[in-house]
Amino acid sequence: EEKIVANAEQSFDASQQSTYTKTPSTFDRSVEPSYGKTPILSVPKVWQGQLNNGLQIYGIKNAEVPLVQLNFDIEGGLLFDDAEKIGVANLVAELMNKGTKHKSPKQLEEAINKLGATINVYATQESIKITASTLARNHQATVDLITEMIVEPRWDENEFSLTKQDIISRIKQQQTNPRQLANNQMNKLLYGKSNILSNNLLGTIASVNKITLDDLKAFYKTKLTPSLANIHIVGDINKVDVLASFNNLEKLWLKTNAVLPDIKTPSLPSKSTIFFYDVPNAKQSQLRIGFPAMNAMHDDFYSAQVMNYILGGGSFASKLTQELREGKGYTYSVSSRFSGTKINGEFMISSGVRTNVTLEAIALIKSLVEDYQTDFTAKDLETTKSYYLKSNARKFETFNAKLAILENMSQYDLPANYVLERAALVKSFSLDNIKLLANKHLHHDKMIYLIVGDAKSQLPRLKALGLGEPVLINAG
Repeated sequence: EEKIVANAEQSFDASQQSTYTKTPSTFDRSVEPSYGKTPILSVPKVWQGQLNNGLQIYGIKNAEVPLVQLNFDIEGGLLFDDAEKIGVANLVAELMNKGTKHKSPKQLEEAINKLGATINVYATQESIKITASTLARNHQATVDLITEMIVEPRWDENEFSLTKQDIISRIKQQQTNPRQLANNQMNKLLYGKSNILSNNLLGTIASVNKITLDDLKAFYKTKLTPSLANIHIVGDINKVDVLASFNNLEKLWLKTNAVLPDIKTPSLPSKSTIFFYDVPNAKQSQLRIGFPAMNAMHDDFYSAQVMNYILGGGSFASKLTQELREGKGYTYSVSSRFSGTKINGEFMISSGVRTNVTLEAIALIKSLVEDYQTDFTAKDLETTKSYYLKSNARKFETFNAKLAILENMSQYDLPANYVLERAALVKSFSLDNIKLLANKHLHHDKMIYLIVGDAKSQLPRLKALGLGEPVLINAG
Protein backbone atom coordinates (compact mmCIF):
# COMPACT_ATOMS: atom_id res chain seq x y z
CA GLU A 1 0.00 0.00 0.00
CA GLU A 2 1.08 3.55 -0.70
CA LYS A 3 2.40 5.30 2.39
CA ILE A 4 0.90 8.64 3.32
CA VAL A 5 3.87 10.99 3.08
CA ALA A 6 3.28 14.73 3.05
CA ASN A 7 5.04 16.77 0.38
CA ALA A 8 6.19 13.58 -1.39
CA GLU A 9 5.46 15.11 -4.78
CA GLN A 10 7.38 14.11 -7.84
CA SER A 11 7.79 16.53 -10.72
CA PHE A 12 4.82 16.31 -13.04
CA ASP A 13 5.04 17.48 -16.62
CA ALA A 14 1.65 17.39 -18.39
CA SER A 15 3.32 18.32 -21.69
CA GLN A 16 5.32 15.08 -21.91
CA GLN A 17 4.55 13.06 -25.03
CA SER A 18 5.04 9.40 -25.86
CA THR A 19 7.16 8.37 -28.83
CA TYR A 20 5.47 6.01 -31.25
CA THR A 21 5.19 5.23 -34.94
CA LYS A 22 2.21 6.94 -36.52
CA THR A 23 -0.10 5.02 -38.84
CA PRO A 24 0.03 6.42 -42.38
CA SER A 25 -2.98 8.58 -43.24
CA THR A 26 -4.38 10.44 -46.25
CA PHE A 27 -4.64 13.65 -44.18
CA ASP A 28 -2.71 15.39 -41.41
CA ARG A 29 -4.11 14.08 -38.13
CA SER A 30 -2.08 16.58 -36.10
CA VAL A 31 -4.34 19.40 -37.32
CA GLU A 32 -7.62 19.65 -35.48
CA PRO A 33 -10.59 19.86 -37.87
CA SER A 34 -12.50 23.12 -37.77
CA TYR A 35 -15.94 23.16 -36.20
CA GLY A 36 -18.96 23.06 -38.44
CA LYS A 37 -21.89 25.42 -38.24
CA THR A 38 -24.22 25.33 -35.27
CA PRO A 39 -26.97 22.84 -36.17
CA ILE A 40 -30.49 24.06 -36.82
CA LEU A 41 -32.80 22.51 -34.24
CA SER A 42 -36.14 20.96 -35.02
CA VAL A 43 -38.26 20.43 -31.92
CA PRO A 44 -40.34 17.22 -31.93
CA LYS A 45 -44.09 17.61 -31.58
CA VAL A 46 -45.22 17.03 -27.99
CA TRP A 47 -48.75 16.01 -27.07
CA GLN A 48 -50.37 16.10 -23.63
CA GLY A 49 -53.34 14.37 -22.05
CA GLN A 50 -54.95 13.81 -18.68
CA LEU A 51 -56.88 10.84 -17.29
CA ASN A 52 -59.94 11.19 -15.08
CA ASN A 53 -57.96 10.12 -12.00
CA GLY A 54 -55.64 13.12 -12.39
CA LEU A 55 -52.77 11.32 -14.11
CA GLN A 56 -50.95 13.61 -16.55
CA ILE A 57 -49.45 12.13 -19.73
CA TYR A 58 -46.79 13.70 -21.99
CA GLY A 59 -45.81 12.03 -25.25
CA ILE A 60 -43.69 12.19 -28.39
CA LYS A 61 -44.34 9.91 -31.37
CA ASN A 62 -41.12 8.40 -32.69
CA ALA A 63 -41.58 5.87 -35.50
CA GLU A 64 -37.90 5.37 -36.37
CA VAL A 65 -37.88 1.97 -34.64
CA PRO A 66 -40.81 -0.16 -33.36
CA LEU A 67 -40.12 0.53 -29.69
CA VAL A 68 -41.82 2.35 -26.82
CA GLN A 69 -40.18 3.75 -23.69
CA LEU A 70 -42.11 5.24 -20.83
CA ASN A 71 -41.67 6.29 -17.26
CA PHE A 72 -43.92 7.23 -14.38
CA ASP A 73 -42.87 9.93 -11.94
CA ILE A 74 -44.98 9.73 -8.75
CA GLU A 75 -44.07 12.64 -6.51
CA GLY A 76 -43.30 11.91 -2.88
CA GLY A 77 -40.61 9.33 -2.24
CA LEU A 78 -38.49 10.09 0.81
CA LEU A 79 -40.50 13.30 1.35
CA PHE A 80 -43.39 11.17 2.66
CA ASP A 81 -41.26 9.06 5.03
CA ASP A 82 -41.81 9.23 8.78
CA ALA A 83 -38.71 10.67 10.48
CA GLU A 84 -38.64 7.65 12.82
CA LYS A 85 -38.95 5.11 10.00
CA ILE A 86 -36.81 6.39 7.16
CA GLY A 87 -36.70 3.84 4.35
CA VAL A 88 -40.42 3.09 3.89
CA ALA A 89 -40.68 4.73 0.46
CA ASN A 90 -37.65 2.81 -0.76
CA LEU A 91 -39.06 -0.48 0.53
CA VAL A 92 -42.45 0.20 -1.09
CA ALA A 93 -40.73 0.66 -4.45
CA GLU A 94 -38.54 -2.42 -3.97
CA LEU A 95 -41.51 -4.62 -3.09
CA MET A 96 -43.50 -3.43 -6.11
CA ASN A 97 -40.90 -5.30 -8.18
CA LYS A 98 -41.48 -8.50 -6.17
CA GLY A 99 -44.59 -9.91 -7.77
CA THR A 100 -48.28 -8.95 -7.73
CA LYS A 101 -51.43 -10.29 -6.10
CA HIS A 102 -51.77 -12.84 -8.91
CA LYS A 103 -48.11 -13.38 -9.83
CA SER A 104 -45.16 -14.56 -7.79
CA PRO A 105 -41.86 -12.71 -8.30
CA LYS A 106 -40.77 -15.46 -10.68
CA GLN A 107 -44.04 -15.36 -12.62
CA LEU A 108 -43.89 -11.56 -12.93
CA GLU A 109 -40.30 -11.70 -14.18
CA GLU A 110 -41.21 -14.37 -16.72
CA ALA A 111 -44.22 -12.36 -17.94
CA ILE A 112 -42.01 -9.31 -18.48
CA ASN A 113 -39.30 -11.32 -20.25
CA LYS A 114 -41.81 -12.99 -22.58
CA LEU A 115 -42.72 -9.54 -23.88
CA GLY A 116 -39.09 -8.63 -24.46
CA ALA A 117 -39.73 -5.78 -22.04
CA THR A 118 -38.11 -4.26 -18.98
CA ILE A 119 -39.98 -2.78 -16.00
CA ASN A 120 -38.32 -1.34 -12.91
CA VAL A 121 -39.66 0.49 -9.87
CA TYR A 122 -37.37 2.53 -7.60
CA ALA A 123 -37.54 5.41 -5.15
CA THR A 124 -35.69 8.73 -5.03
CA GLN A 125 -35.61 11.51 -2.49
CA GLU A 126 -38.64 13.15 -4.08
CA SER A 127 -40.48 10.47 -6.06
CA ILE A 128 -41.19 6.86 -6.85
CA LYS A 129 -40.34 6.09 -10.47
CA ILE A 130 -41.42 3.32 -12.81
CA THR A 131 -39.44 2.86 -16.01
CA ALA A 132 -40.33 0.53 -18.86
CA SER A 133 -39.19 -0.34 -22.36
CA THR A 134 -40.98 -2.64 -24.79
CA LEU A 135 -41.70 -3.46 -28.40
CA ALA A 136 -44.47 -1.26 -29.79
CA ARG A 137 -46.65 -4.27 -30.52
CA ASN A 138 -46.39 -5.30 -26.85
CA HIS A 139 -47.15 -1.87 -25.43
CA GLN A 140 -50.63 -2.77 -24.18
CA ALA A 141 -49.48 -5.99 -22.53
CA THR A 142 -46.61 -4.11 -20.84
CA VAL A 143 -48.96 -1.40 -19.56
CA ASP A 144 -51.27 -4.13 -18.24
CA LEU A 145 -48.37 -5.54 -16.19
CA ILE A 146 -47.48 -2.09 -14.88
CA THR A 147 -51.13 -1.56 -13.94
CA GLU A 148 -51.14 -4.85 -12.05
CA MET A 149 -47.93 -3.91 -10.24
CA ILE A 150 -49.40 -0.55 -9.20
CA VAL A 151 -52.93 -1.51 -8.16
CA GLU A 152 -52.36 -5.08 -6.92
CA PRO A 153 -49.00 -5.33 -5.11
CA ARG A 154 -48.22 -8.71 -3.57
CA TRP A 155 -47.11 -7.67 -0.04
CA ASP A 156 -45.38 -11.00 0.45
CA GLU A 157 -44.01 -11.46 4.00
CA ASN A 158 -41.06 -13.57 2.87
CA GLU A 159 -40.07 -11.12 0.10
CA PHE A 160 -40.45 -8.25 2.58
CA SER A 161 -38.06 -9.96 5.01
CA LEU A 162 -35.52 -10.74 2.28
CA THR A 163 -35.70 -7.19 0.92
CA LYS A 164 -35.10 -5.71 4.39
CA GLN A 165 -32.03 -7.93 4.78
CA ASP A 166 -30.77 -6.75 1.41
CA ILE A 167 -31.31 -3.08 2.31
CA ILE A 168 -29.49 -3.51 5.63
CA SER A 169 -26.57 -5.14 3.78
CA ARG A 170 -26.43 -2.17 1.40
CA ILE A 171 -26.43 0.27 4.31
CA LYS A 172 -23.51 -1.63 5.88
CA GLN A 173 -21.66 -1.51 2.56
CA GLN A 174 -22.23 2.24 2.34
CA GLN A 175 -20.68 2.66 5.78
CA THR A 176 -17.39 1.33 4.38
CA ASN A 177 -17.54 3.29 1.12
CA PRO A 178 -15.84 6.71 1.41
CA ARG A 179 -17.74 8.13 -1.59
CA GLN A 180 -21.11 7.20 -0.10
CA LEU A 181 -20.03 8.33 3.36
CA ALA A 182 -19.13 11.71 1.87
CA ASN A 183 -22.48 12.02 0.06
CA ASN A 184 -24.48 11.05 3.15
CA GLN A 185 -22.54 13.34 5.48
CA MET A 186 -22.76 16.25 3.03
CA ASN A 187 -26.56 15.92 2.90
CA LYS A 188 -26.65 16.28 6.68
CA LEU A 189 -24.45 19.38 6.54
CA LEU A 190 -26.42 20.95 3.69
CA TYR A 191 -29.94 20.40 5.02
CA GLY A 192 -29.58 20.01 8.80
CA LYS A 193 -30.87 17.10 10.87
CA SER A 194 -34.48 18.36 11.03
CA ASN A 195 -34.89 18.34 7.23
CA ILE A 196 -36.15 15.04 5.79
CA LEU A 197 -33.79 15.47 2.81
CA SER A 198 -30.77 15.11 5.11
CA ASN A 199 -31.52 11.40 5.44
CA ASN A 200 -30.20 8.47 3.46
CA LEU A 201 -32.97 7.20 1.16
CA LEU A 202 -32.29 3.64 2.36
CA GLY A 203 -32.68 4.67 6.01
CA THR A 204 -30.49 3.40 8.83
CA ILE A 205 -30.13 -0.12 10.18
CA ALA A 206 -32.24 0.92 13.19
CA SER A 207 -34.99 2.57 11.12
CA VAL A 208 -35.24 -0.31 8.63
CA ASN A 209 -35.51 -2.81 11.47
CA LYS A 210 -38.50 -0.83 12.83
CA ILE A 211 -40.43 -0.93 9.55
CA THR A 212 -43.29 -3.41 9.26
CA LEU A 213 -45.27 -4.59 6.25
CA ASP A 214 -48.22 -2.60 7.60
CA ASP A 215 -46.09 0.56 7.32
CA LEU A 216 -45.62 -0.15 3.62
CA LYS A 217 -49.33 -0.83 3.11
CA ALA A 218 -50.23 2.45 4.85
CA PHE A 219 -47.74 4.42 2.72
CA TYR A 220 -49.08 2.78 -0.43
CA LYS A 221 -52.72 3.42 0.48
CA THR A 222 -52.35 7.08 1.46
CA LYS A 223 -49.32 8.45 -0.44
CA LEU A 224 -49.20 6.71 -3.82
CA THR A 225 -51.70 8.74 -5.82
CA PRO A 226 -52.23 9.41 -9.56
CA SER A 227 -52.93 13.07 -8.80
CA LEU A 228 -49.20 13.44 -8.02
CA ALA A 229 -48.07 11.40 -11.03
CA ASN A 230 -46.92 12.08 -14.58
CA ILE A 231 -46.34 9.61 -17.40
CA HIS A 232 -43.77 10.33 -20.11
CA ILE A 233 -43.84 8.18 -23.23
CA VAL A 234 -41.80 8.12 -26.44
CA GLY A 235 -42.16 5.63 -29.25
CA ASP A 236 -43.96 4.21 -32.22
CA ILE A 237 -47.47 4.82 -30.88
CA ASN A 238 -49.95 7.70 -31.23
CA LYS A 239 -51.79 9.71 -28.59
CA VAL A 240 -55.16 7.98 -29.03
CA ASP A 241 -53.69 4.51 -28.54
CA VAL A 242 -51.62 5.63 -25.55
CA LEU A 243 -54.63 7.10 -23.76
CA ALA A 244 -56.70 3.99 -24.52
CA SER A 245 -53.95 1.73 -23.17
CA PHE A 246 -54.31 3.26 -19.71
CA ASN A 247 -58.09 2.71 -19.39
CA ASN A 248 -57.74 0.07 -16.68
CA LEU A 249 -55.22 2.12 -14.73
CA GLU A 250 -57.55 5.11 -14.94
CA LYS A 251 -60.41 3.07 -13.43
CA LEU A 252 -58.46 1.10 -10.82
CA TRP A 253 -55.88 3.58 -9.51
CA LEU A 254 -57.88 5.98 -7.36
CA LYS A 255 -56.85 9.38 -6.08
CA THR A 256 -56.00 9.95 -2.42
CA ASN A 257 -55.78 13.18 -0.44
CA ALA A 258 -51.98 13.08 -0.36
CA VAL A 259 -50.32 16.51 -0.42
CA LEU A 260 -46.59 17.04 -0.63
CA PRO A 261 -45.16 18.33 2.66
CA ASP A 262 -43.66 21.80 2.91
CA ILE A 263 -39.89 21.50 3.03
CA LYS A 264 -37.91 24.30 4.64
CA THR A 265 -35.26 25.75 2.36
CA PRO A 266 -31.87 25.56 4.11
CA SER A 267 -30.00 28.83 4.60
CA LEU A 268 -26.52 29.65 3.38
CA PRO A 269 -23.81 29.25 6.03
CA SER A 270 -22.71 32.53 7.57
CA LYS A 271 -19.09 31.66 6.75
CA SER A 272 -17.00 28.87 5.27
CA THR A 273 -16.29 25.94 7.62
CA ILE A 274 -14.22 22.76 7.32
CA PHE A 275 -15.71 19.44 8.46
CA PHE A 276 -13.73 16.19 8.64
CA TYR A 277 -15.02 12.60 8.77
CA ASP A 278 -12.23 10.27 9.85
CA VAL A 279 -11.48 7.07 7.94
CA PRO A 280 -8.20 5.99 9.52
CA ASN A 281 -5.31 5.29 7.12
CA ALA A 282 -7.40 6.15 4.05
CA LYS A 283 -5.18 6.45 0.98
CA GLN A 284 -7.54 8.95 -0.65
CA SER A 285 -9.58 11.88 0.63
CA GLN A 286 -13.12 12.35 -0.65
CA LEU A 287 -13.91 16.06 -1.02
CA ARG A 288 -17.37 17.62 -1.06
CA ILE A 289 -17.39 21.42 -1.19
CA GLY A 290 -20.60 23.38 -1.62
CA PHE A 291 -23.63 25.15 -0.23
CA PRO A 292 -27.45 25.19 -0.45
CA ALA A 293 -28.39 26.96 -3.69
CA MET A 294 -31.42 27.99 -5.73
CA ASN A 295 -33.95 25.37 -6.76
CA ALA A 296 -34.75 24.45 -10.36
CA MET A 297 -37.67 26.89 -10.53
CA HIS A 298 -35.41 29.93 -10.01
CA ASP A 299 -35.07 32.25 -13.01
CA ASP A 300 -31.26 31.96 -12.90
CA PHE A 301 -31.04 28.18 -12.47
CA TYR A 302 -30.16 27.30 -16.05
CA SER A 303 -27.99 30.42 -16.44
CA ALA A 304 -25.97 29.38 -13.39
CA GLN A 305 -25.38 25.94 -14.94
CA VAL A 306 -24.04 27.67 -18.05
CA MET A 307 -21.87 29.94 -15.93
CA ASN A 308 -20.40 26.90 -14.14
CA TYR A 309 -19.31 25.13 -17.35
CA ILE A 310 -15.76 26.49 -17.39
CA LEU A 311 -15.34 26.12 -13.62
CA GLY A 312 -16.19 22.43 -13.33
CA GLY A 313 -19.12 21.45 -15.53
CA GLY A 314 -17.17 21.04 -18.75
CA SER A 315 -14.97 18.01 -18.03
CA PHE A 316 -11.61 18.67 -19.74
CA ALA A 317 -12.72 22.17 -20.71
CA SER A 318 -13.06 23.09 -17.03
CA LYS A 319 -10.51 24.86 -14.86
CA LEU A 320 -10.88 22.31 -12.06
CA THR A 321 -9.95 19.39 -14.34
CA GLN A 322 -7.17 21.29 -16.07
CA GLU A 323 -5.58 22.37 -12.80
CA LEU A 324 -6.16 19.42 -10.45
CA ARG A 325 -5.89 16.54 -12.92
CA GLU A 326 -3.90 17.74 -15.91
CA GLY A 327 -1.72 20.30 -14.14
CA LYS A 328 -1.05 18.67 -10.77
CA GLY A 329 -2.06 15.03 -11.03
CA TYR A 330 -3.94 15.24 -7.72
CA THR A 331 -7.03 13.38 -8.93
CA TYR A 332 -8.55 11.39 -11.74
CA SER A 333 -11.87 13.23 -11.67
CA VAL A 334 -13.21 16.51 -10.32
CA SER A 335 -16.35 18.44 -11.19
CA SER A 336 -18.70 21.16 -10.01
CA ARG A 337 -22.41 21.56 -10.64
CA PHE A 338 -25.58 23.42 -9.79
CA SER A 339 -28.32 20.82 -9.33
CA GLY A 340 -31.87 21.08 -8.06
CA THR A 341 -35.51 20.11 -8.12
CA LYS A 342 -38.71 22.06 -7.55
CA ILE A 343 -38.07 22.27 -3.82
CA ASN A 344 -34.31 22.26 -3.29
CA GLY A 345 -30.99 23.05 -4.90
CA GLU A 346 -27.28 22.87 -4.23
CA PHE A 347 -23.89 23.79 -5.59
CA MET A 348 -21.33 21.03 -5.23
CA ILE A 349 -17.68 20.36 -6.07
CA SER A 350 -16.82 16.66 -5.84
CA SER A 351 -13.53 14.83 -6.10
CA GLY A 352 -11.36 12.10 -4.66
CA VAL A 353 -7.70 13.09 -4.23
CA ARG A 354 -4.55 11.40 -2.97
CA THR A 355 -4.40 11.71 0.79
CA ASN A 356 -1.03 13.44 0.90
CA VAL A 357 -2.26 16.35 -1.25
CA THR A 358 -5.54 16.95 0.58
CA LEU A 359 -4.56 20.43 1.73
CA GLU A 360 -3.00 21.37 -1.61
CA ALA A 361 -6.04 20.21 -3.59
CA ILE A 362 -8.51 22.12 -1.40
CA ALA A 363 -6.35 25.24 -1.48
CA LEU A 364 -6.26 25.10 -5.28
CA ILE A 365 -10.04 24.56 -5.50
CA LYS A 366 -10.62 27.44 -3.08
CA SER A 367 -8.42 29.73 -5.18
CA LEU A 368 -10.12 28.79 -8.46
CA VAL A 369 -13.59 29.49 -7.04
CA GLU A 370 -12.54 32.79 -5.47
CA ASP A 371 -10.93 34.04 -8.70
CA TYR A 372 -13.49 32.65 -11.13
CA GLN A 373 -15.42 35.88 -11.54
CA THR A 374 -12.32 37.91 -12.47
CA ASP A 375 -10.47 35.17 -14.38
CA PHE A 376 -13.32 34.27 -16.75
CA THR A 377 -12.28 35.38 -20.25
CA ALA A 378 -13.86 36.05 -23.63
CA LYS A 379 -12.29 32.78 -24.81
CA ASP A 380 -14.03 30.95 -21.94
CA LEU A 381 -17.33 32.48 -23.02
CA GLU A 382 -16.78 31.38 -26.60
CA THR A 383 -16.03 27.81 -25.46
CA THR A 384 -19.11 27.76 -23.25
CA LYS A 385 -21.41 29.01 -26.00
CA SER A 386 -19.98 26.55 -28.51
CA TYR A 387 -20.64 23.61 -26.21
CA TYR A 388 -24.18 24.54 -25.22
CA LEU A 389 -25.32 25.50 -28.71
CA LYS A 390 -23.76 22.57 -30.56
CA SER A 391 -24.68 19.95 -27.95
CA ASN A 392 -28.35 20.92 -28.30
CA ALA A 393 -28.40 18.79 -31.46
CA ARG A 394 -28.34 15.70 -29.20
CA LYS A 395 -31.29 16.87 -27.10
CA PHE A 396 -33.81 15.21 -29.45
CA GLU A 397 -31.87 12.26 -30.88
CA THR A 398 -32.41 9.28 -28.58
CA PHE A 399 -35.46 7.94 -26.77
CA ASN A 400 -33.91 8.84 -23.43
CA ALA A 401 -33.16 12.37 -24.63
CA LYS A 402 -36.78 12.83 -25.69
CA LEU A 403 -37.99 11.41 -22.37
CA ALA A 404 -35.77 13.94 -20.58
CA ILE A 405 -37.48 16.74 -22.54
CA LEU A 406 -40.90 15.49 -21.39
CA GLU A 407 -39.75 15.10 -17.79
CA ASN A 408 -38.43 18.66 -17.68
CA MET A 409 -41.69 19.95 -19.16
CA SER A 410 -43.86 18.16 -16.59
CA GLN A 411 -41.69 18.82 -13.55
CA TYR A 412 -40.74 22.43 -14.17
CA ASP A 413 -43.70 23.69 -16.21
CA LEU A 414 -41.56 24.38 -19.28
CA PRO A 415 -42.87 24.87 -22.84
CA ALA A 416 -42.19 22.24 -25.51
CA ASN A 417 -39.66 24.56 -27.20
CA TYR A 418 -37.73 25.37 -24.01
CA VAL A 419 -34.50 24.06 -25.57
CA LEU A 420 -34.78 26.74 -28.29
CA GLU A 421 -35.51 29.41 -25.68
CA ARG A 422 -32.44 28.37 -23.72
CA ALA A 423 -30.33 28.40 -26.88
CA ALA A 424 -31.39 31.99 -27.53
CA LEU A 425 -30.48 32.85 -23.93
CA VAL A 426 -27.00 31.36 -24.28
CA LYS A 427 -26.44 33.26 -27.55
CA SER A 428 -27.25 36.50 -25.74
CA PHE A 429 -24.78 35.96 -22.89
CA SER A 430 -21.99 38.49 -22.54
CA LEU A 431 -18.88 38.43 -20.38
CA ASP A 432 -20.61 40.77 -17.95
CA ASN A 433 -23.59 38.39 -17.69
CA ILE A 434 -21.33 35.52 -16.64
CA LYS A 435 -19.46 37.63 -14.10
CA LEU A 436 -22.69 38.96 -12.59
CA LEU A 437 -24.00 35.40 -12.26
CA ALA A 438 -20.76 34.27 -10.61
CA ASN A 439 -20.88 37.18 -8.19
CA LYS A 440 -24.53 36.50 -7.36
CA HIS A 441 -24.56 32.70 -7.06
CA LEU A 442 -21.00 31.45 -6.44
CA HIS A 443 -20.69 32.04 -2.69
CA HIS A 444 -16.98 31.33 -2.24
CA ASP A 445 -16.97 32.73 1.30
CA LYS A 446 -19.91 30.62 2.50
CA MET A 447 -18.80 27.11 1.56
CA ILE A 448 -19.19 23.85 3.45
CA TYR A 449 -15.89 21.97 3.12
CA LEU A 450 -16.22 18.25 3.88
CA ILE A 451 -13.27 15.88 3.82
CA VAL A 452 -13.65 12.13 4.33
CA GLY A 453 -10.18 10.72 4.89
CA ASP A 454 -7.34 10.11 7.33
CA ALA A 455 -7.74 12.66 10.12
CA LYS A 456 -4.48 11.80 11.90
CA SER A 457 -2.29 12.89 9.01
CA GLN A 458 -4.50 15.46 7.27
CA LEU A 459 -6.79 17.27 9.70
CA PRO A 460 -4.07 19.38 11.44
CA ARG A 461 -2.75 20.56 8.07
CA LEU A 462 -6.13 22.07 7.10
CA LYS A 463 -5.72 24.95 9.54
CA ALA A 464 -3.42 26.48 6.92
CA LEU A 465 -6.48 27.21 4.75
CA GLY A 466 -7.39 30.06 7.10
CA LEU A 467 -10.98 28.91 7.54
CA GLY A 468 -10.82 28.34 11.28
CA GLU A 469 -10.52 25.17 13.32
CA PRO A 470 -11.68 22.10 11.34
CA VAL A 471 -14.63 20.27 12.91
CA LEU A 472 -14.18 16.51 13.43
CA ILE A 473 -17.57 14.86 12.81
CA ASN A 474 -16.72 11.42 14.18
CA ALA A 475 -14.12 9.83 16.44
CA GLY A 476 -12.60 7.66 13.71
